[in-house]
Amino acid sequence: MNVFTQEGIGLKDTDIFIHLFKTLHSYYFYDVNKNAIVKINESIYESLDKGENRYEDANIKKLKERGFLDEIEKPVEILHPLTDKIDSYLQNNLSLLILQITQNCNLRCKYCIYSGSYTNRVHTNKRMSFETVQKAVDFYYEHSKNTEIASISFYGGEPLLEFQLIKDTVNYCRKKFNGKQLNFNMTTNATLFTPEIMDFLAKNKINLTISLDGPQKIHDQGRVFADNKKGTFKKIIKNLEEFQHRYPDYVDTISFNAVFDEGNNFKDSSDFFSFEFFKKATVTFTTVSNRDSKEARDIQEEFTIHYKYELFKMFLHCLKRLEKEDVSKLMFVHMNRLKNSVHEHLRKPFLFEGKTHPSGPCVPGMNRLFVTVDGEFFPCERVSEKNTVFNIGNLEKGFEKEKVKELLNIGRYTKKQCSLCWAMGYCDSCMADMGDGDKLIANKRLERCASIRYTTDELMKEYCVLRENGYNFES
Repeated sequence: MNVFTQEGIGLKDTDIFIHLFKTLHSYYFYDVNKNAIVKINESIYESLDKGENRYEDANIKKLKERGFLDEIEKPVEILHPLTDKIDSYLQNNLSLLILQITQNCNLRCKYCIYSGSYTNRVHTNKRMSFETVQKAVDFYYEHSKNTEIASISFYGGEPLLEFQLIKDTVNYCRKKFNGKQLNFNMTTNATLFTPEIMDFLAKNKINLTISLDGPQKIHDQGRVFADNKKGTFKKIIKNLEEFQHRYPDYVDTISFNAVFDEGNNFKDSSDFFSFEFFKKATVTFTTVSNRDSKEARDIQEEFTIHYKYELFKMFLHCLKRLEKEDVSKLMFVHMNRLKNSVHEHLRKPFLFEGKTHPSGPCVPGMNRLFVTVDGEFFPCERVSEKNTVFNIGNLEKGFEKEKVKELLNIGRYTKKQCSLCWAMGYCDSCMADMGDGDKLIANKRLERCASIRYTTDELMKEYCVLRENGYNFES
């Protein structure tokens, strides 16, 4: 095979830069240079797949005349197109400020990155002072002049352990950003709700996300109190019932985030979120991360089977063959990903003035500036503040822009592999995958490559199958 395949076998500098794939009834290639998916017939597919006499095929010649099937004369230059604009972006375009107001938590969730099951993060009693809060908010104010909506998130640990600090921060921000739309966000375990806290959250319209993993038998496996190791499910449900009684309209705006252990039954959690209480809620889920974990986790076949069945039902709903209420709420997140990661992404150019970069990294600090209890800057809350390589400044000195540029261009660590990878534009690997103390490790990034190519291939197939059956991604 002379074209670049999923595993990268047989790629040469003179090969055409495409990826072949097929659905049940149709054949396609993804043209990397054009960032376009092209439907072809079986004959063209086989010619491209075999690479034998492909330039003698009249249909292939027509495709080349239309600008497709360009050869790779040399590896493209791996450089993020925003590299030279870092100064201006960081000066006036910060989108979101995330305040780590405490490193403490009243829970010890077994899969939490701070729980002791991971190598680089632990809970501490450290908290952010109000002075640090003021400096962080002032810094954000000065560096978000071009941002239409100011957004501030409270992060922990468990943020509500510092309820008074949250109240003081909200009051300070309202005065500071007077005249500008201001949004507040918080993720909480919902065990500390009191009437006073409920009143405050509802009155200030805090965008609330509650961590809830599903039915009690699943939720209580991982989310336990720090002092007695008992599950938190009953406490959360009791608090939510009281909250709904006091502020039913506000409770309808609450989002939920579940963490699924792939050793459990996906159907049980999926069914749980179909209850009436969650009818208007947005529910997202992630799976337990193996990043920096001391223990590897196995994916049960049953989990995958039920997940794919629910996804199949989601596709039937998209094609108007199944009612919305018969589809798992959890699958709508996948449809958003399919639209954003494939449909919208196909509209973007692959090259910018001869330069490109894997799509994983955002501009560090611009999209989600994470400020620790000590006032140190990190690109977002996903990276470990224990890894000094991710430290991009602090409240005293501001941004270290050269470090920001370095983290923006993580593709340079694997530039040979990236420049020849058909899935480069759809890669979601970011700096968080590479950290090791004060270094970035290329091999840690490469470990995810096969998985990313597989996922991209699957998403493109799903996208094409839906299009084949008449689904309009613009609707």
